[in-house]
Amino acid sequence: MTTFGMTPEGFVPKRLADILDSITTKVQNIKHPVTGEYPFINESADSELGQFSQIIAEELSIVWEQAYQASVQFNPISASGSSLRSLVQINGITPSYGANTEISMTLGGTPGSVIPKGSLIANQAGTEVYATVATVTIPAGGTVTVNAICTEDGPNDPSANTIISIQTPVAGWNSATNTSTVAVGDVADTDEELHVKQQRATSATAYRQVDAIISGLMNVDGVRFARLYVNKETTTDARGIAGKTIAPVVVGGTDEDIANVLRLKMGATDNTEGNLATPVTYTGPLGDTQTIDFYRPISVPIYMEIDVTVTDGSVWTPDSVNQIKQAIIDYAEYDQSGTYGFPPGGDVLLSRLYTPINSVPGFSVTSLTIGKTSGSLAASDITIAWNEIATFLAENITVNVSIP
Repeated sequence: MTTFGMTPEGFVPKRLADILDSITTKVQNIKHPVTGEYPFINESADSELGQFSQIIAEELSIVWEQAYQASVQFNPISASGSSLRSLVQINGITPSYGANTEISMTLGGTPGSVIPKGSLIANQAGTEVYATVATVTIPAGGTVTVNAICTEDGPNDPSANTIISIQTPVAGWNSATNTSTVAVGDVADTDEELHVKQQRATSATAYRQVDAIISGLMNVDGVRFARLYVNKETTTDARGIAGKTIAPVVVGGTDEDIANVLRLKMGATDNTEGNLATPVTYTGPLGDTQTIDFYRPISVPIYMEIDVTVTDGSVWTPDSVNQIKQAIIDYAEYDQSGTYGFPPGGDVLLSRLYTPINSVPGFSVTSLTIGKTSGSLAASDITIAWNEIATFLAENITVNVSIP
């Protein structure tokens, strides 16, 4: 029998079905204390008593759900909302709550015209809308300056003279233009983003050198992938890495920020290897110099040819070919764990490519070949070296369509 509530394994909430079953069973067991008869002869879901039981069960399920949420709010992996934003500050993380961009506007029109606070001005496409922060009156000169705040948060930074479309008609107001950006906004961190930041921050103090270096690299602003290959021997290894050398592979971030992490966390006798056009050189307090290098993954274009036969003309559209190409490109995206997509060093397995292709309906695949060049296509996997990355571009994907 399932135990609900707090258990050694954690909090186990009652589901709506469990609550309703419990209520129904207890109602069925009610009997008259004198006669011993069971007064409720119909507790089915469509009976009045059954419907009343469902109302009570639904309300109780909300209580159980809130109890479960309360039980995980002190676990940074499971917490959400304001609790998560409080917890991550223990790790020195300042969560972003989002901010709206503020710009300076010059408004023009008939002297004496009053433009109220909250008047809206947008770009020509209407995708960025700003509201004035104060009520202003156009003076004798015909123009007046006022700040305006974007109606949505995010890092909007409009070019000068692009916020020009008046959205709030006001008599005597006939022109508007932005002259400068006062402050650029920001997007609020999502729960998922904060979970990632918290896990990175927790592992940043790792003592095992490889873990510490990778954690340090992943905490660099803009880095989305990092791997560290180490040759502890004195001779060159099978990958071609020289002896007593580390070879980091990093995507994102600036060269200087990444090199600084390596300088601070690598061993004093370690060398670095990479493919930077200009390795980063540091000069120590005693005048000694240290050159830091690392790899940016070498792009390997992947060419594809796909033969398809339309099987359902009602769902196949003229845009289906583009949808197939985009599905493949999206599928190739990867994360730090490398559990999905094609990360640096990840071979391109032919069978995996059927997944994004078949996500578009209305056809069957009759042939699929891939290669590193358009002239070397084959129905076989493609090997990607540890310091390379497979890249998929729409122009390198050919889809041949057969319509019976």
